[in-house]
Amino acid sequence: MKLKEIFEFLKTFPGIFYSLFLIVFFPLFIFFSLQFTISRFEKNTNSTLQTEALSIAQIFSQFSQDFFSQPEKLQEKVFQIQKENPNLKQVRILKKEGENFKILASQNPEEVGAILEDPVLILSWAKNEPVANLVFDQNKKERIWKVTNPIKNSTEEKIGLVSLGLSLKETDEILTALILKTFFLMILGILICIFLVFQHTRLFGYVNLFLKTKEAEKAKNEFIRMATHELQSPVTNIKNYVLELKEILSPKLNEQEKKFLEVVEVSAKNLSDLMADILQVSRIEQEGLDFAPQILDASKETEEIVKNFEIQAKQKNLKLIFEKPKEKVLILANPYRFKEVLNNLLTNAIKYTFEGEIKMETKVDFSKKRCYISVEDTGVGISAENQRKIFEKFFREKRKETSGIPGTGLGLWLIKEIMRRSGGDIFFESREGKGSKFTVYFPLVK
Repeated sequence: MKLKEIFEFLKTFPGIFYSLFLIVFFPLFIFFSLQFTISRFEKNTNSTLQTEALSIAQIFSQFSQDFFSQPEKLQEKVFQIQKENPNLKQVRILKKEGENFKILASQNPEEVGAILEDPVLILSWAKNEPVANLVFDQNKKERIWKVTNPIKNSTEEKIGLVSLGLSLKETDEILTALILKTFFLMILGILICIFLVFQHTRLFGYVNLFLKTKEAEKAKNEFIRMATHELQSPVTNIKNYVLELKEILSPKLNEQEKKFLEVVEVSAKNLSDLMADILQVSRIEQEGLDFAPQILDASKETEEIVKNFEIQAKQKNLKLIFEKPKEKVLILANPYRFKEVLNNLLTNAIKYTFEGEIKMETKVDFSKKRCYISVEDTGVGISAENQRKIFEKFFREKRKETSGIPGTGLGLWLIKEIMRRSGGDIFFESREGKGSKFTVYFPLVK
């Protein structure tokens, strides 16, 4: 075929350019999308394991403080914890002697009494804070989170260091298997796509090309949605394994070991909550949530929700009060969104209240045809300078009173968006150190 004839052919069937574009672009897009997803997954996993390693080092520091003057007991503890946690490597308790660091206890007893020279020890001692480095062990061919943490006495004076490593071998094996499986599916998907594109190129059907492209777009969106959900699987597995360990080993564990399991459990729950909130934000932004209103009995629904929080309030010695309206109140709201809003408000109230009471109240304004539901607490309150930011995405007030309270900073943003799309709104009043009162309103049934 002459060059002129080729140009005439392409001019007659311009769809072939689109097909060629798909052959090149679509596989590349899938490849880089998977690369990005795997990279983010590996980064999140490394971050989680780094947090776990730092938590373990902190636990070692706490019990080392109690037994620092008793090297024999310290050595027993090291053996015990290392035996129960085979992923721990190179566990050492060190004492500062002059300019050197002497090993008091180690998982390798032959090291006891030796001087350990490591620039990381000097850095952690000088900065008086934990230092974590991700290193690769050439001998064992595995990655290790190497953590050094100061040991302090009751007067917060440095007396020694904890040095340990957390092996990432099991995690890397799982990740490698996942990568191989993912790339196999990717290659299979690419081959299928190329096959379909070549089939379409042979037929030159513009309608079929449009339909195939639409199907590919749908498959891509579905893949991204599934990949997002898959990110939750490792965290869920950690939570389940911790629960099983607590049930099976609880009678055998000492207080320090139970505390370690609780730290892992809480960390996994916080990660899970964050991912759940991010997914909910995504659904709202992509118009993926149902806001279709129904006629609801606000007093009945609210009373049931309050009952579900009675145990949580009792666990914190908080008084939970519900002032039920005398008459039946009918509102227009989606039942799932209604419960989500009130659950979020009560959860926040209980989290940020350490003593006193939480009161939920329902009022009706017939002139404005609105039902107002308020949640008032005697908690830490919100500072004046931060009140204008309270509904911003991911905003959390940084104060001493709230530093230990877990959260994502998405709850109030979600409530604001849900109320806006439900024909209502949310407003609040708060005084720092005195408490807060959040009020939402829903339209009454006409």
